[in-house]
Amino acid sequence: MSHTIDQNTLSRDGCDFIDEDSLHGLLDIEVQPERLDEVIAKSLAKQALTLEETAVLLAADRPEMVEKIFDAARQLKRDVYGNRIVLFAPLYIGNECMNDCQYCAFRRSNRDAVRRTLDEDELRQQVLALEEKGHKRLILVFGEHPRYDAEFIANSAKTVYATKIGHGEIRRVNINAAPLDYEGFTIVKKAGIGTYQIFQETYHHETYGRVHPADTRKGNYLWRLDGVSRAMEAGCDDVGIGV
Repeated sequence: MSHTIDQNTLSRDGCDFIDEDSLHGLLDIEVQPERLDEVIAKSLAKQALTLEETAVLLAADRPEMVEKIFDAARQLKRDVYGNRIVLFAPLYIGNECMNDCQYCAFRRSNRDAVRRTLDEDELRQQVLALEEKGHKRLILVFGEHPRYDAEFIANSAKTVYATKIGHGEIRRVNINAAPLDYEGFTIVKKAGIGTYQIFQETYHHETYGRVHPADTRKGNYLWRLDGVSRAMEAGCDDVGIGV
C-alpha cells in the first residue's frame, strides 16, 4: 500500500543549513601559498576539511595553485580507488512528472513530451540488453510523480536484480529519484538499492525559487535539501549529491 508523503516531516535535525552570507564571506579571501599547502596536506592525509579549508581550495585561482590542487586530487583518487574507473549505466524508468522546473524536459507543462513508464516486461528487456553489453551496475531514473512511489521504486529494483542472462547479472542498482520520507526510504533500502542519488540543482535560494515553482513539490527547498539526511536515517548508507 502506498502512503501519502508529508513534506513537513523532516529528519531528526532537519534544518536549512545553507548560510549564503557566511559562505560568500568564506570565499572572499586571498589564498596564500602556504595556507593552500596546509589544506592540501590535510586532504592527502584523508582528513575531513572544515568549511574554511574547503573555501581555500575553491578560492585559489592562480594557475599554479589550481594545478597543484588537481595534482593532489589525482593522487588522492589513486590512493583511495586505485587505477580504475567504475561505470554505471542510466536506465530511465519513467518520465511522468508533477513538477514544472523551467530547465527540464520532464516538466508537466511540456506538451510535446511523450510520457512513458516501463512496465515489468519492458524493464526486463532493457536490463537483458544492458547485461549482454557487460554492464553490472545501473542507476534507475524516475520523474517525480505519485505513480513512482517507494513501492514502485523498490519493485523496479527487485525486478532488475532478478533479471539475469547466462553469467550476466546486475550486481548493484542505484536510484535517482525524488526525495522520499523516512518510511519510503526504508522501503527502497530493503529492496537492496546501492546508492541513492539526488540533485539539489542549485543551493542558491533565490535561483532555486525562480526555476522551481512554489506550487510544486520540488518547490519546497528544505524538503529536498533534507532528503539525503532522511535517506541516511532510514539506512541508506551510500548517497550522492550534486547540482
